[in-house]
Amino acid sequence: MTIDAGDIFQGTPYFKFYSGETEVAYLNNAGYDIYTIGNHEFDNGSDNLAKQLQAAKFSIISANIDASAKPELAKLIKPSTIRIIEGKKIGFVGAVTPDLEKICLTTGGVHIKESGEPIAWIKPIADAVQSLQQEGVERIILVTHCGVERDRLLAQNIPAVDAIIGGHSHTRLNKPVVIERADGSSCTIVQTGCFGRTLGKLRLSFDNQGRIITPATKYILIGINDKIGEAPDVKKYLASKVGPIQALRNQILGFALGNFDNRSAGLPTDTGMGNLVSDAIFETASKYGATIAFHNRGGIRGRIDQGPISLEKVEEVLPFNNAITVATVSGATIQKVLEHALSDNPSGKFLNVHGLKITYDPNKPNGQRLASVLVELGPNSWKPIDSQKSYRIAINDYNFNGGEGFDFAGATDVQSTKIRLADALAAYLKKHPKISPLSAVRVTPLESAISDNHAVPSKSRSHQKSTVN
Repeated sequence: MTIDAGDIFQGTPYFKFYSGETEVAYLNNAGYDIYTIGNHEFDNGSDNLAKQLQAAKFSIISANIDASAKPELAKLIKPSTIRIIEGKKIGFVGAVTPDLEKICLTTGGVHIKESGEPIAWIKPIADAVQSLQQEGVERIILVTHCGVERDRLLAQNIPAVDAIIGGHSHTRLNKPVVIERADGSSCTIVQTGCFGRTLGKLRLSFDNQGRIITPATKYILIGINDKIGEAPDVKKYLASKVGPIQALRNQILGFALGNFDNRSAGLPTDTGMGNLVSDAIFETASKYGATIAFHNRGGIRGRIDQGPISLEKVEEVLPFNNAITVATVSGATIQKVLEHALSDNPSGKFLNVHGLKITYDPNKPNGQRLASVLVELGPNSWKPIDSQKSYRIAINDYNFNGGEGFDFAGATDVQSTKIRLADALAAYLKKHPKISPLSAVRVTPLESAISDNHAVPSKSRSHQKSTVN
């Protein structure tokens, strides 16, 4: 069985030009059996998703999506599917994050059946599990795009679930998370991370009563790297589609003097990649009067390795067609926005910044984490933010319009520049053709708050701005 936990769309220029056709074709070619829908599948709208998934040769499952507003999509999605493995019926139930409509603004009327917190959203998934039980299925696996923390809730609240193959939080679980229940049963949770870097292999063992034998369960992660040879048929297929991408590949914009990694999931600090993108947004938006720039971590999808930087790489790093919005907001709004960005565990809504220096306490309750916010006045000149003062900010239109739950109500003098983020980064690289990644200095937890759960990378106190040459 080959299974995908969602977000098959986005991440390369192939999606820019083919809107998901190449991704579905690849999953077909690789022999995928089961797939659950991720939030990024809606990036080009639900009509496009329905169009692309019509070609799928694998089962599409999601128990908590209501796609009745889009009949062509609804008829492709089933809440569950059953497979016979080693003579046993195994039921698979799909699920997507209950935050779908908050983090995706292009669902076109497709919505979550239940979204209530903390666990009301689980009901449609539990109902699908119960339906399988009524069909005599005793071994049940969830395939989710909900994130590890919500997978824990699913495991705790649906006792019939034996295992969860998860996605969404980009968590690379080197060993399974095992949830032990009061009734003596358990649930094994696995997730391989993100960006196709790792393949997970899971073999579950059951006793005669249909319960997981945890010590006998085998789970390994296989790194995807250059040591694995290319599949000739896949290589041939991609070569047939590379035409419009070749021009991007051939256009070199600059040179990276070090690696700009995007393995930032879970990091409580800014990153070199995030600072680079924020600096590029600022430089473009400064002509509109912006002095502060933001960009959400989840909007950065690729990495830049040391060496030449092509336009293809820029489109891979910032694949969404989001544009820069400039607006005037109060210091109080900035503080509210930052509290939201720092709430819960660092995730896709974590904001990279330019023109601010932020310290916070990750151990305090949501909404009370900011310790200090300094605004840059000039080289080596900073002043505490004034909640009553107005500031000119730049941010991507997705976040400005409510993506990831951000609220910029009360903003004035709003200018939608229509300048794509990727175009802003390309212009920045042309102006600064040699760039170096910097360590975390812009958004950092208080030293007294750092624990094993909030580790700051070494080299965490250095430069203030991205280094360019």
